[in-house]
Amino acid sequence: MDVIDFHCHFAGSGIPIDASRGNPPAQKEFWDGVSRRLTQEEALLASLQTAGITSRVINTSLEFVLAPGEEADLDTVRRINDSIADVTHRHSAVLHGLATVDAYRREASARELTRAVRELGLKGVFIESAKGDLLPDAPEARPTFLAASELGVPVFLHPVPDAVLRQKFGRTGKFSERLSRSAINSAALLAMANAGMFEEMPNLNVVVTALALGGLMVGECLADGAQIGKHAFPRRNVYIDTTGLHSVLLRAAVDLVGADHVVMGTDWPVVTETNLPARLTNMFDQCGLGEADRDLIAHANARRLLHV
Repeated sequence: MDVIDFHCHFAGSGIPIDASRGNPPAQKEFWDGVSRRLTQEEALLASLQTAGITSRVINTSLEFVLAPGEEADLDTVRRINDSIADVTHRHSAVLHGLATVDAYRREASARELTRAVRELGLKGVFIESAKGDLLPDAPEARPTFLAASELGVPVFLHPVPDAVLRQKFGRTGKFSERLSRSAINSAALLAMANAGMFEEMPNLNVVVTALALGGLMVGECLADGAQIGKHAFPRRNVYIDTTGLHSVLLRAAVDLVGADHVVMGTDWPVVTETNLPARLTNMFDQCGLGEADRDLIAHANARRLLHV
């Protein structure tokens, strides 16, 4: 099976990484392991064989680079993009890179995205779903989204932690982090739809994670919902990844936006998977998907988005 993993994190050896920031001390050993894999090119390449996949689409989350509340300076962002470009150029047959920008820095971020795509050859952009009280519909983010639309590259809208929501959801135990990230990821996309960004930027393609499905399904199913489903105008701009790799999530994503708008994603190296073709085959069987839809989700949608 030809499989492209759209949701993967990597930074390279020259980028200071600490994935354990903001996580409970009891999880430090796990996140230290994630940090090591984020900087080890050999671990990234070996993971392709372990997972049984064709290629990975890699990005660097600023969450792994900055302390909570710390601003990313332009030099740091440029070094990240140069690092991603370097590794993807050397392994272009199996790796594709997304640029990293702080989308909420107005024209400076738009210029860096343009450089990363036109000069470095990166295939899209990784954007965090929120920054403080700002969501992607904020005026501060508009130049970056306009640049992505004009460049014709996809935006991967990634979940971020939220201290207020995490505290509010604290009584849910281990689910507090996932619930807070889910709320932010879905709120980011719903804010964009509500602000009319997809009508303004018809060439803008946005990928969210399966964590956003709860909010998106509620928004779609209510009478006054966001209207991003199969028969609504913005549907053509919205893609959902398969993070979690569960047949119920896959069925929900396909029902919401169609198999032609779902991409395979694992969240490596936070999540490590083995023999993904077998795992995907089982999920596809449970969902009753035909060969054409299986190919779309496994690789074809990602190839179309990335122009590869």
